[in-house]
Amino acid sequence: MFGLVVNTPGSDLPARVDRLTKWVGEQTGTEVTRFDAPSYEALATEVREGRVDVAWLPPIVFVRLADAVTPIGSIMRDGKSAYEAALVVRADSKIRSIDSLRGTRAGWVDPWSAAGFVLPRVKLALLGIDPRNVFRSERFYGSHRAAMTALAEGACDVAGTYAQADAEGNVNAGAWSEIEGAEVRVLATFGAIPPDVIGVRKGYPDEAREKVLMALRAACAEESTRTVLREIFNGDQLHEGLVAGYESLKSALDMATARGLFD
Repeated sequence: MFGLVVNTPGSDLPARVDRLTKWVGEQTGTEVTRFDAPSYEALATEVREGRVDVAWLPPIVFVRLADAVTPIGSIMRDGKSAYEAALVVRADSKIRSIDSLRGTRAGWVDPWSAAGFVLPRVKLALLGIDPRNVFRSERFYGSHRAAMTALAEGACDVAGTYAQADAEGNVNAGAWSEIEGAEVRVLATFGAIPPDVIGVRKGYPDEAREKVLMALRAACAEESTRTVLREIFNGDQLHEGLVAGYESLKSALDMATARGLFD
């Protein structure tokens, strides 16, 4: 069972994932079934309780699962080992800085999303802005694409999402890049966030884990499957094991939780 969160009506991501799981199944001689979790927390529960064997885990989910999961590796986005969290507004918004957020409507991705909720909330607090009372309203939309769509349609005034920067640190892409006609302005970025992790549940046989790893290696080496990987993960390079950054993320999460920022 391969678990992930889709949670965007009309998305073609499930079909793309099915192409990959079918290929991995053929490579490993194992039937691979996709499991769509309704939220990141639900995905963590399925992994922890052993109903999902392999999962695509955002960094907060991986950190919170702790010893209940063993990492296989990460599919790198554009070869980068980290990405940014960003607060964005529509290009025509009158909101010019984070100091102008009081009384606005915030759009978030998921309570367990690093870029789409956790890091922006932590960083606002560190800058002296209490996220618990600065916004008029807060709503979760379930995915980065859905949050960006809500922003583009005016359902919220500011939204949190992921962003990618060039070598000079200039943000040149993000979740909004996938929304046709979406024009946004970046208020602030917070980073760096380590990448999503492909991990296996505790107790998953070592032999089966090795087969999955070998299949991912092969997928990154073959052009036809590299195309599928780019469609799913926005990258096609496998970094085996863990990159740096998860301990810092866990420390920030623990600090914010202790301060009640997620209450």
